[in-house]
Amino acid sequence: MDAKGRETLRKTVLLTGDDALWSRPLQALFEKEGWRFWTGEPDSCKTEETIRLHNIEVLLYAATGPSEGREEAAPMERLLKTLSICSRRKVRSVYLLSSTGAVAEPDHRLPDDRNAAMAERIAAAWAELTGGHLTVLRLPEVYGPLCSGAAGLTGKWMRAVRDGTPLRPLSDDAGRRDLLYVNDAVYGIYQAVSRCYEGEPLNLVTGSPVDARSFCRLIGGITGHEPVFSTEEAVPFGMPVLSADAARRELGWQPKYDLKTGLRLTWEAMQDEEKTEPGKQAHGASVFRGFLRAAVPYAENLAGFMLMALAAHLQNGAAERADIALDLNFVYIGAMGILYGRGQALLAMGLSAVLLLGGLLRAGNDLIGLFYVPAVLLHLIAYLFTAVLTGYFSDSRRQEREAFRWQQRQSRERYDFLKNLYEETLAVKDRLYRQIVNEGDSIGRLYRIIRKLDRVELESIFTRAAEVTAEILDVEDIAVYVLEPQQQYLRQKVRHGEQAARQPRSLRVEHVPYLQGVIRDKTVYVNRELTKDTPDLAAPIVWQDRVIAVVEIFDLRFDQWSLSQQNLLSVTARLISSAMGRAYQYEAEIQSRRYFGATRILKEEEFRKILAELKERRRVQGELPVASLRVDMTGMSYERLDEKLDRVVRNEDFVGVLDGCVYLLLPDAREEIAGLVQERLARHGIRTEICEAVMA
Repeated sequence: MDAKGRETLRKTVLLTGDDALWSRPLQALFEKEGWRFWTGEPDSCKTEETIRLHNIEVLLYAATGPSEGREEAAPMERLLKTLSICSRRKVRSVYLLSSTGAVAEPDHRLPDDRNAAMAERIAAAWAELTGGHLTVLRLPEVYGPLCSGAAGLTGKWMRAVRDGTPLRPLSDDAGRRDLLYVNDAVYGIYQAVSRCYEGEPLNLVTGSPVDARSFCRLIGGITGHEPVFSTEEAVPFGMPVLSADAARRELGWQPKYDLKTGLRLTWEAMQDEEKTEPGKQAHGASVFRGFLRAAVPYAENLAGFMLMALAAHLQNGAAERADIALDLNFVYIGAMGILYGRGQALLAMGLSAVLLLGGLLRAGNDLIGLFYVPAVLLHLIAYLFTAVLTGYFSDSRRQEREAFRWQQRQSRERYDFLKNLYEETLAVKDRLYRQIVNEGDSIGRLYRIIRKLDRVELESIFTRAAEVTAEILDVEDIAVYVLEPQQQYLRQKVRHGEQAARQPRSLRVEHVPYLQGVIRDKTVYVNRELTKDTPDLAAPIVWQDRVIAVVEIFDLRFDQWSLSQQNLLSVTARLISSAMGRAYQYEAEIQSRRYFGATRILKEEEFRKILAELKERRRVQGELPVASLRVDMTGMSYERLDEKLDRVVRNEDFVGVLDGCVYLLLPDAREEIAGLVQERLARHGIRTEICEAVMA
């Protein structure tokens, strides 16, 4: 597998840490560029499992999320665990995505800035102690279409302006703030990762900070609404202003969106969010249904209490009916315990006790005295026992059901994990198989291409020679020249590509030094001096220790000037030579069946093969002028015609019989050349006329 294949397998990245509004755009960008992207879980065990299974090479840790509602030690603990995992699993590179607030003065740091500063110190200490490759990328406040109401000052302001809610005023100090559009932020992160940058911290900032008044004017101008301020204390606006020179120098990165354009795009996206309000209403209805489901047990319990109170009232305040010795409160408590568990059963028991004691008090008993009556205490204990017993059985069954559902979820998660692992393994296997079979120098690909040379017709092999060479060497411009028997001239037989089409149709060997070396030494020529009007590579086609043709290649790309390319051309030339050797032997063996006697006049079946091959060559090289002349055979035999044609036509011209007529084909000859050939043939007593229908 070459470097390209290894790079494809190596491009894996995991994003973990704090939640950030640019997580999804960053994932989309990496996946668009061919990376395999994963997002980490809060559980460090799952993060380690992801790194181990997918062979994560690059880890991005976001330390820029809001710290509201959490302890400052929590993200630091998670960072330490993640860095420890990176050490154990040999993660190649770790990028800490920090905030520009990390370099603020300690007295002016906000909670998020303190977290970012602490994260940078912890990461630097880890890199120093373990030798890990860690790079810090600092981001200012990032804003964009995915801003939520708590995503930075920009998101809060634009949503407040849209919804018409009052804002806390900004402090009128000399501080300025750098604001970076989300697309610029994710592109800067991608450039640092893709270029394997490792070094000093990079500041991905615009370098054009804005003060509080300018920010307010921009918001008002873009939204068309002036912000409404509350009477609360002003919030600080200024943040550290850093230089982006290092990022521009090391990565060539620079922001594409200015602040006005970015705010306008963000406002337009927020306006579109209003179209999704029905979805929010549906979510509110879902929350209400959940609240209603939680309130139903209490409502039913209250209804049961009222029913028991009615029954006690009908029984003159007594909870127990004397004639049947039945206390309906036991039914009430048992029903609540069976239906809803111990919590509702104990509530029902309390309400039943109120009914029991209330009835006894109305009968003239003293409350303190009742607690000294064993029968009353036993009755209350019976209530409690009924509530606990029924609630216990109900809760046990519910816990069993929940445990079973939990086991089902765990089994499903394991199944999904193994299924995904199997599918990813299968995808890697298929990708490796395709790389092995289809790689430029693989045996399978070469065999599939070389099979095109499995021909016995000489003209077909010449055509396939150019096609095979172009496909094996991944080049466009190829010319195949045939050397005449006297080895003085080379005539262009096949060409492929625009540059090859501009080459001369014939070459005199003594005028071309590189051809003399190719024919004499029978080796591949390399144009190391980059001589003008000379091919970049040229290889001889040798048969019976004699050069019969030369393959020339033009306009090589820079990465193709290698010894590997020369070896491929040498091997290809030898394969073509072998195929041509078989074709020459085949022609020698079928001489009597292919030609009329000892002449060069082809029989009709063989002549039709030549016509088909010339049409195929015209398709391969884009254009191939072929002049066809019908020969007047009046008073002339095939043998006599062959004698007259000797030394009059070229070796690459063809004479054959088609539908009872004799035709002369002149490949690579235009109309004016055909006229000159007619005149030459007429001087030797051969009358001809042009017949274009033959090659139609």
